[in-house]
Amino acid sequence: MRVLHAPVGMLRVHARTLLAISLVAVASCPAHSAAAQPDRRPVFAYYYAWWNSDTFGATIEHPTGSADGASDDPGVLSDTIRQARAAGIDAFVVDWLGNEDRTDLAVQHIMDQGFATSIMFETTHFWGVDDVVQQLKAFYQARLGNPHMATLQGKPVIFFWRASTFDNGTWDGIRGEVDPEHRALWIADGDKLGILGGSAWDGLSPYAIAWSHDPEGQLQRWGGSVHDTGKLWLPPVSPGCDDSHARATTCFQPRSVDYYQSTWNGALASGPDAVVVSTFNEWMENTQIQASAEDGDAYLAATRSNASALSGL
Repeated sequence: MRVLHAPVGMLRVHARTLLAISLVAVASCPAHSAAAQPDRRPVFAYYYAWWNSDTFGATIEHPTGSADGASDDPGVLSDTIRQARAAGIDAFVVDWLGNEDRTDLAVQHIMDQGFATSIMFETTHFWGVDDVVQQLKAFYQARLGNPHMATLQGKPVIFFWRASTFDNGTWDGIRGEVDPEHRALWIADGDKLGILGGSAWDGLSPYAIAWSHDPEGQLQRWGGSVHDTGKLWLPPVSPGCDDSHARATTCFQPRSVDYYQSTWNGALASGPDAVVVSTFNEWMENTQIQASAEDGDAYLAATRSNASALSGL
């Protein structure tokens, strides 16, 4: 779960018909993988693999079908992957809590179903630099060579939550121990562009945008600044955020398809190397685009439309 903030509100829109057409099209085509198409600008989506059925008693909206079960269950994942493919999503980025953790096994389950997968390395979950190094080494050994490891520009890609936990010198040392040959791309979270001065980092992708009243302008400003560094830019898109049902409120940006579209407008205009949906299924913070009883397939359909626009850039 993440800490955000903000307000604004708009209208909800339903688009079941459009997504149904997309589902038919996907079913008739071979599955694609972000690992196999190095020239594409992929769409990634953050995925949370720790939900259980009792989670949804504390959420504002509620998933449909099998998605109200454990989010790391292979059967639930199968249905979820079908939704993601139909929406034009190329790969999940699983919030990752360590080698052989439940979230790590979910990564393997997703890969086993032929869907490209990366991780959001939960930096603050680990107890220090040595643990970070050992966990990353374990991930490299177990997953980096998997044919369904998500890639960007032909290289495996890994995302890091709260990269600001360590300074650039510390991260450069970690990179030197784990991946001195830069076999993978390392993408930092956050909006402090000074981090890109470190040799550990190949690009930037702020986790959150749903605090902004002007996401379209904010994403373009960030994009311009990242491009000036010569590193990769992966803007986030989000339908909003509201965690008031789950805890003391840390974010409040009412969900709407209009707001979601404004984030996509900014992302597409910002010169993206890829786009990251924040999130596919963070139900506690109400940032999910997954089909819900309340919104139907509206956000999946909007994602499909914008993913097509991204592929045309």
